[in-house]
Amino acid sequence: DYGFIIVDSNMQSSVPGVFAAGDVRSTGLRQIVTAAGDAASAVFSAEHYIENVKL
Repeated sequence: DYGFIIVDSNMQSSVPGVFAAGDVRSTGLRQIVTAAGDAASAVFSAEHYIENVKL
């Protein structure tokens, strides 16, 4: 969407296993503190995804 990645509240994109945070995310806020918070959420969500993925 206009060069940004649309994610849900867990920072997951519409592609399973793909997470995005910070300035690539479609949001109105472009602040370092927001990007850091996004990154923390994305890491926890990605970890949860990896732990539960079926191989």
